[in-house]
Amino acid sequence: MVSIWLGLGFAAGKSLAVAVWSAITAPFRGEAGWATAYKHIALSFARSFFGTASIEQIQYILPPESAQNAYETLMQRQNITPSIVTLSDGAAAFWIGNPKGEKLIIYFPGGGYCIPALPGHFDLVDALAKDLKKHGQDTGILFLAYDLAPYGRWPRQLEQAVSLLRYAIEILGKRPSDIILRGDSSGAHLVLSVLSHLAHPHPHSSVSTLALNANLRGALLLSPWIDFRTNHESFHKNADRDAISAKSLSLWAQALFGDSQCDEYSHPAEASAGWWKPLPVEKIFIGVGGDEVLLDSIMTLAHRIKSEHPDVLISRIAREIHVEPITDFGLKLPPGSQFQAMAAWLNRVF
Repeated sequence: MVSIWLGLGFAAGKSLAVAVWSAITAPFRGEAGWATAYKHIALSFARSFFGTASIEQIQYILPPESAQNAYETLMQRQNITPSIVTLSDGAAAFWIGNPKGEKLIIYFPGGGYCIPALPGHFDLVDALAKDLKKHGQDTGILFLAYDLAPYGRWPRQLEQAVSLLRYAIEILGKRPSDIILRGDSSGAHLVLSVLSHLAHPHPHSSVSTLALNANLRGALLLSPWIDFRTNHESFHKNADRDAISAKSLSLWAQALFGDSQCDEYSHPAEASAGWWKPLPVEKIFIGVGGDEVLLDSIMTLAHRIKSEHPDVLISRIAREIHVEPITDFGLKLPPGSQFQAMAAWLNRVF
């Protein structure tokens, strides 16, 4: 316990020093920083903290149950009784929007598979649900709280994601053509892994097969973390712009995969030619920010999927970072261009 607090103190102190220096140099940041000093300072602190603190330290202040706390806080704010589904394997999923709605979004949150869903995740999901309702789309959203690494090692999260999709179809009676899979960062990675499993059943016996009688309506991927190498040019170019770093991403990937062998499900960037052709989904949205360290890897895979799938929209927004809409909600900033692009696509597809 003492070592955790000491480590957190060091990480926080170092990050505070970085933030102070960012504040001092903010007037001279030019194109290397963000348009507002507030955002520039906040991202500098986050990048330093998550690149310094260990997973154990991060999960001490952000334990897995904090996701449910954030969900219940959102429901309390809206005077809505929380509705939580417990799957047969023990995983939880939170209802947002209208559970009785004909259309369903299944949402997998990001966080490097090591950090639980944050209030910004729930605020984004809630805002998009309200936008759909404003346009006459009464939609329910099931928000998965999967097991976190290093306690939950891959493919545990894939097992739980497939289990939730099965629950929606076989227990709730939802039609695949009324379902959109949605995720950000590692959650977007999980969306691609589920689609890969539906098209090419995973060889691990723990991941149950699921045959669909129709294609899914869509898949929305925001800033998908799909390549675990950190030697792309965008890691260098955007190192001082993004909220995440090569160091933190490498640490989280090791915690998730350990020494397991990579394959197309865990490492989508390694998929062979033709892998994406039989995906059982009608439309795909891939959103990426121009200031992401993951920019190059996302664009490479996005164009590969687009070359094999008939309906892929790539939304690249200049001067936006990794999972920009979630950061904006977390910092209480107005939603930006990527949020608007996602909302427009959801309304069009549904």
